[in-house]
Amino acid sequence: MSEPVIKKVLIVGGTHGNESTGVFLINKWRQFPKSLQRASFQVDTLLANPKAIAANVRYLDKDLNRCFSQAVLQDETLIGHEIERAHQLVDQLGGKGACQYDLIIDLHTSTANMGVNLVLTKHDAFHHSMMGYMSTQRDDVVVTSEAEMIPDHHFLCALAERNVIVEVGPVAQGLLHHETIEKTEQATYQLLDFVERYNAQQLPELPESITVFEYTGKISFPRNENNEPLGIVHKDIQYRDFSLLNTGDPIFLMQDGSVITYRDKPTYISFVNEAAYYDQGFAFCTLDKKLIPLCK
Repeated sequence: MSEPVIKKVLIVGGTHGNESTGVFLINKWRQFPKSLQRASFQVDTLLANPKAIAANVRYLDKDLNRCFSQAVLQDETLIGHEIERAHQLVDQLGGKGACQYDLIIDLHTSTANMGVNLVLTKHDAFHHSMMGYMSTQRDDVVVTSEAEMIPDHHFLCALAERNVIVEVGPVAQGLLHHETIEKTEQATYQLLDFVERYNAQQLPELPESITVFEYTGKISFPRNENNEPLGIVHKDIQYRDFSLLNTGDPIFLMQDGSVITYRDKPTYISFVNEAAYYDQGFAFCTLDKKLIPLCK
């Protein structure tokens, strides 16, 4: 048998300090590491932003998961806790092209109805096979890609050549929710099982193709001159993540009772009314739905 391709895997929690599922699981696995152990590779764990975890906030100064592009890391004018932490993590783990880990799995949650969302930062045979495998293991997997919009990715997991985000929702920020933790834990074990089978060249029969939602943009809340929201996400699209939004569909209910409808071409939507994006004023994201053939 050939030498394993994946020798070291890192599982990360707490990149966002108020996403408690990953933090809980990392602490659990540090007490009970046996469930992570696989024969062909080493698994380590990391709590990415301990200060934000202690404060139960997404971040202190800047979203840590936006700090790992070369543009940010090389910008000497940027300061703050997360910038400093990003440099510490690069020194600890290795930067892009020099990371000591062959795969990073980063655990996240969302207040939006994202299901078990697996996020890609790149397209290649390995990542597509991993998504194909996961789609055979669970019926709640949704695959999204941010590779198209961000060539030099700013995610922590993108330090490794192979990487994936596991994002489960809906769940409130800072909440330990049984089903959310269970789904995240199961998905993580299934990803580790994939790596074990990939190393052994014993993958099961995979589907001919995978469905991938590719991000295309973001829609902002209507606001006044003081940057205060004038409307709320309409109930007709709440919890309808990954559904098709058609021209003329309602998207915002305004304070005066009027309704703003969607005027652009039909699009798929996600992160609908995501609490973490309120500070940026985003109400939901737009996506294209694509079918990607798997290499056989």
